[in-house]
Amino acid sequence: MRKTGQRLHGIFVLLFAIGMTWLFWSPLWNGGGLIGGDLYPYYFPQKAFLADSLKQGIIPLWNPLVGFGYPTLGESQTGVLYPPNLIFYSQFSLNTAYNLSQLLHYVIAFTATWALGRRLGLSTITALFAAVVFVYGWFPARICLEWAIVGGAWFAAILWAATVYLQTGKTWSLGCVSVFLGMDLLAGHYHLAFITLIVLAVLPFLLRTKEEPRKKPLRQLSILLIMIGLGFLIAAVQLIPSWELKSLSQRQEVNEVFAPTYGHLPPTAISQLWQPWSWHAGELSADQYLEQANWLSVSNATNQVEAYLYCGLLTLVLIVLGCCSSRIRNEMPLNGFWRWIALALFGLLMATGWPSHYFSWLPGIGFFRGPGRYSMITALAFALLSGSVLDAIFKRFELRQSRIWATGLVCMGILVADLWSVSRQYQFGAEPYIGRQVFYATMVDQPPIHFREQSQLRKYFADIADEVRLYAPGQNVPTLLGVSSIPVYLGLGPEIYESDQFQIDFSNEGESFINETREQLLQFGVTHLLLEEPIDPAAWDVTFIGPQFDELLNRALGRREPFYFYEINNALGRVSAMIPGDPVNVQLNIDASPNRIDFEVTSVDAFENVGIILRDLNYPGWNLHDDSQQLIYDDDRLFRYRFDEAKELRKSVLYEWIYDPWTVKLGRLMSLLGIVLTFVVPFNLSRFTEHSNLKT
Repeated sequence: MRKTGQRLHGIFVLLFAIGMTWLFWSPLWNGGGLIGGDLYPYYFPQKAFLADSLKQGIIPLWNPLVGFGYPTLGESQTGVLYPPNLIFYSQFSLNTAYNLSQLLHYVIAFTATWALGRRLGLSTITALFAAVVFVYGWFPARICLEWAIVGGAWFAAILWAATVYLQTGKTWSLGCVSVFLGMDLLAGHYHLAFITLIVLAVLPFLLRTKEEPRKKPLRQLSILLIMIGLGFLIAAVQLIPSWELKSLSQRQEVNEVFAPTYGHLPPTAISQLWQPWSWHAGELSADQYLEQANWLSVSNATNQVEAYLYCGLLTLVLIVLGCCSSRIRNEMPLNGFWRWIALALFGLLMATGWPSHYFSWLPGIGFFRGPGRYSMITALAFALLSGSVLDAIFKRFELRQSRIWATGLVCMGILVADLWSVSRQYQFGAEPYIGRQVFYATMVDQPPIHFREQSQLRKYFADIADEVRLYAPGQNVPTLLGVSSIPVYLGLGPEIYESDQFQIDFSNEGESFINETREQLLQFGVTHLLLEEPIDPAAWDVTFIGPQFDELLNRALGRREPFYFYEINNALGRVSAMIPGDPVNVQLNIDASPNRIDFEVTSVDAFENVGIILRDLNYPGWNLHDDSQQLIYDDDRLFRYRFDEAKELRKSVLYEWIYDPWTVKLGRLMSLLGIVLTFVVPFNLSRFTEHSNLKT
């Protein structure tokens, strides 16, 4: 009977978790989508490239479309080897895959938080309350950031698995810690994984009780550290390329481009915990209020998403009751009330950005931006504390089970209504989007990505995409056309992409400026311009193709006027070749794919020497093979270059540039080793622990 009851509770919780996703994100269930924030400048271009590659049967290690290209495993946000991505983006349409990923991870986060609450002694109904507080308090405002709920789901799952081990010593739970951490890291956003490790490090001390004095937190922590190491080993195929890219990126040091304190939670903004209306329903936008929040605030900028922290007024009331009443604390199932309060305050302190300011030299602290994300620790602590206080109140009044459920469901109804209303940004008169504006993101029935195949520009570039490069607004958005484009937006990318040379003011009509800029565009391999304002074709030496109202780009960029489309005369293109004495009759046949590019140089007359330049990034791991299979690599240039001197005359030569980096090779081996050890090590650790306990 007990097992049957547990199964019924589990089914109820799963259905409840799914129902919550429908309540908050019903347009995603109905085939709609999201627009706003980083969704189209960052995430959709990456996911579109991944989906296109997977459907061709290719695991893309290199993205040649964004700027001069970048390593997808190194930058990590694509999540190339993250198992759900491999399934969703190979089997479903792009928008459906994205929606499924978001909804699935909300369900994982909710059920894992509920399971964690149950392990810590909360009843079924109060653990549900805690899951609502955490998942639907902290994450909805961050719906424009794909990584938020993905990292949050594994955050809760890892803590649950670690708690099972710390309470029971079960071997399988140690394996789950490693696998869940590996999944978290493979998903690609390391900051929330780093925050997870901080909480994991203090978890043995949080769970220590007077009733079990023989348990040794330091020994437990050492075992967890071993399993954490295996989790990193599982994700080595992602982590090693990221380490390599970091050494060549804008994050080599703290500077104007990269500041670890960007995206902090100003101390005065903590008041949104008890008066959210003053921050999210005032005359000014939350971003404007944050600009004025200078008291004890670090100097760098922030925004309303990174600085968001709200868990519900009822949550705060319950925690205050716990602080004020020792009787309630004594009845709470969660041990160490003040330790959990200290953890919540630690999360708030880290979120202010001051520790990141003073300790940016520490590994991990100085690598990430967005210290406001540390408030996730606070949200989890508040969730578990409020659920535990609610449990204590039920016990205090000795309520029957039916009344406990009735009261708990009423409390959850109040909480859900509160969290739902605060997560929405209201724009009255802006039908049909009332209630669909969630901070920087808006839920729409017809997202721009639905119109990708109808894009006129995508059709225009279809046959020549391998040869051209586009300069266009929207950062990475134009790559949805299937064409290489600049400027570039990457969280972790090659340092060159932060250069001012990519930001061009086409309104400048100075002759010297135009000549210098045109020369720079040619050297970058740009062949076409797509601009928001017209330019003088004669001055820029371009051909005006015509105004373009594109079904995809205009929607994605929210532009109602047409773009102005130009072709640069005598452009060099992405690939060019020159045969001395025969520059006119040279022809190139190009065949490009994510991990390689083949091109054949032909000429009417026989030739000996040929110069080849591919205006894609000359990044470690790219190797050039000619048709004699000689390996050529030159790491002194921005672009890939080869000057080929032959001893005999020829009319054609075939070149192959192949991306096969040592970082991925080593990472594969280490990941396989990590998977094997994850099934072996926990059993031996368990035997060692039992032996040590017997000796003690």
